[in-house]
This record gives sequence, C-alpha cells and structure tokens, in this order.
Amino acid sequence: MGLPDVLHATLRACVQAFRRCARRFGPIFLCGTLAACGGGVAIGFGYSDYDDDYYDRPDRPLPPMGEPGIFLVAGGLCPTCGGSLDGSGSNARFDAPEGIVTAPDGNLYVAEKTSATIRRVSPQGVATTFAGSVGAIGSQDGAGSGARFSSPTRIEADADGNLYVTDTGNSTIRRISAAGAVTTLAGAAGECGSLDGDARTARFCSPQGIAIDRQGILYVADTLNHTIRRIDRANVVTTIAGAAGACGSSDGRGGAARFCEPQDIEVDSAGYVYVADTANSTIREISPAGEVRTIAGAAGQCGSADGVENNARLCRAAGLALDGAGSLFVADTGNGTIRRITISNAVSTVIGVAGNQNNVLGPLPGGLNAPRGIAVFGAGALAVTAQDLVLKTVPR
Repeated sequence: MGLPDVLHATLRACVQAFRRCARRFGPIFLCGTLAACGGGVAIGFGYSDYDDDYYDRPDRPLPPMGEPGIFLVAGGLCPTCGGSLDGSGSNARFDAPEGIVTAPDGNLYVAEKTSATIRRVSPQGVATTFAGSVGAIGSQDGAGSGARFSSPTRIEADADGNLYVTDTGNSTIRRISAAGAVTTLAGAAGECGSLDGDARTARFCSPQGIAIDRQGILYVADTLNHTIRRIDRANVVTTIAGAAGACGSSDGRGGAARFCEPQDIEVDSAGYVYVADTANSTIREISPAGEVRTIAGAAGQCGSADGVENNARLCRAAGLALDGAGSLFVADTGNGTIRRITISNAVSTVIGVAGNQNNVLGPLPGGLNAPRGIAVFGAGALAVTAQDLVLKTVPR
C-alpha cells in the first residue's frame, strides 16, 4: 500500500470515527474526535409506567428506564376495536395509526391514516383529535377540526412544538402550529410529480417519511418517486439522493443512488440521514456529502437475522427513531419486531418475535402486529404504533 492509499485509509477511518461519535455524543465531542485521528392481542403480566418528560429537553430530568416490556398507552385491546374515538387508555380507538412523535409539550402526536386525522395522546394515555375530522378526507388548511388531510402517514416535531406531516394521499407536506393551525408547506394537493424549487411549485408523489435537523431543515422520503428530498429554511425543495421514478438499490453519490419506496427517514446531529428503504428491506445512510451506503440488510432479501451490516436481514422495515446514545431503532414491519442498529452497524432484535404478528403485552420478548411508527418516549423507552394501538416499549 503506497502513501496515498495509507492517507486515504486513515482519512476514511477518521471520517467513520467522526460519524460514530457524532451519533453518540453530538457535536460537542467532534473536535476531540478529529484531534485523535492520527393479528390480535394477548396480554401478559406487566404494569403501565408512563413517562411525561420530553426526551430531548436538557432542562428536564430524565426518568428511570423502567421495567422492560410492552405496555398499553391507548387503544382498544381486542381484534375488532377499530375506528377512531377519543378517550382514555383502552377506551380510546385508533384507525390505522402510523407515524408517531414525542413533542416538546410531552405529548405524543400520531398520524392516523384511515381516519385522516392527527391525534394527540398524553403520557397518561388520554387520546384526543388534534387536527382534521374523522373520515372527512380532503385537503384544506384551517384550524383544528376545520383542516382536512388524506392518508397522513408520518409526523415530526420541531423545538417550538410545530408539527410537520406527510399528507401522503395529497402528495403534500403540511405544517401544524403548536396551537393547531394547519397550512400546506410544500407540494400541491392531488398532483403527484417530482419537481424541485420553491415549495409552492415543488411536487412530491405520495411522500411518507419526514425528519427535521437542528437547523430546521426538513428531510422527506418521497416514497413513490423513490427519492430523498430536502426542504431548507427558505422553503426551497431539492432532491439530494435517488432518481425520480427509478426504483432500485444502488449505493453511490446523490442521483447515482437508487431507492425503492422509502417510507421513513431520520437525521442525526452530525447531518447523517438514515432511510428505511422499505421495498428493498434495507436501511440506508446518506452522508452530509451525499454519499449513500447500505448499513443493514440486503436488497430484496426479506428475512430476519441479527448481524452486522449486510449479514443482517429485515423485512419491509417502515419506521425509524434515533436515541441519544447513538442507537437507531427500526420498526421492522414485516417481521413484527423492533430492531436496534448500534453505532458499529450491528443489528439485534430487541422487541417481539420474528414472524409472530400479534400484539402481546407484558414482559419481553412480547409481540407486535406490523409496527409502523416509532419514536423515543422518555429515557430508554420507545412509543410504537402497532395495529390499532399506541404502545410503550422498553427494550432491555
């Protein structure tokens, strides 16, 4: 190996160390890192232990992790308990809940696809309809129940309590203020397409995943375009990876990369973007420079195997959540499990049993029926949407 190769290898090692430390410790640690470079429901025995502190608020003490297991937050505990109904705990009803997020006010917010509403769930399990009206499908800006959505699927919150929703059936991105006022941020209702530019003229096609970084930049998994889009603070939309209309799986830079129906997205403090590349059954990473690589799973191979990078197997994973310790949690929908990906890209199963598509509450391993939404919910805990339930899960 010549000197240029040695330097290249050293630089690559430094970049990887930078990335891992950024995921784990945040930007404060970066200078030191660089300097060092040389279905139904079954109920088991358990208890409900609800956290009411927002995970990423330094001004609030983090609660203890609690007993590992799966616990009900809200939703009906029976195979036929569907519909959409406000209420507390098991008296509440959900209709195909998907995306879920913990907001700065300590509440969970859920994108409820079939009812076309956004629901709010308190840490004590009280569910209310925050925006939209049950069964009233459309696209209309307005306050609270005066707004209309069509198959909203994912949801994100910023530090000020504003919510961002992928209004998938309308092919738009919506914004909901902390007071409940809904506006259309990007795209045009009913116009499926792919066009960069000003958010008012930009076009999406059934977008699902959405994430926000510390600078307020939004990232969108534009599902049926098979691309990853960015909306900057000036509301300008750009495509950062993939090619519109090109379903595939290729690592590479920017437009040379390929995705197939990506359904969720996350971004860490160092600017690395993580994508649930659902139809490929893989998890992808996009560097700040736009380089795309596969960090878990093998394209087109739906299965369940723990392991490192392409030795692991997932099945139509549809949800992602990053915790403060550098772990990436995955709602592995086709397997009915929650997986953890460490900073070294080692994949393990932490909740549920692969192939057992039932919600089994109580001690681990428990069971989950096609989990789709996942969010950090207090220290060491995750909120998960599975079937028509909102659950709290505490992995070991």
